[in-house]
Amino acid sequence: MSEGIRWQSNAIDVQARLVPRFLWTAASIDVLLNGRCILKTGGQMKLIGSCSMAFSHSEATHKAELSWGVGGLFSFPYKLRIDDILISDSRVRVRNWPLGLTIWIGVAGVVCSILRFVR
Repeated sequence: MSEGIRWQSNAIDVQARLVPRFLWTAASIDVLLNGRCILKTGGQMKLIGSCSMAFSHSEATHKAELSWGVGGLFSFPYKLRIDDILISDSRVRVRNWPLGLTIWIGVAGVVCSILRFVR
């Protein structure tokens, strides 16, 4: 869980996980408000990007916008805005990063095997 992110006295949690799309090379970053998902990037194949979504809370409609920068296997930098107000400017850890590492080790093994036989 994200440490201490609050909005209107509600807990905000930002989570990231690798998704099977694009052979586990894409991560979905999800934003939860009191445990309810209000925004999900869905594993876009972009190094830098943004995603926005409208959500309802306390009988009002709000806009959540998440932008992310170039990340690595373990984490991504992100900025979260709600109603154009910066809520968090931090990094989100990828929960299942060992899966991505396993896939890349496998791919490297296949490439090395092919190169060995091509010589």
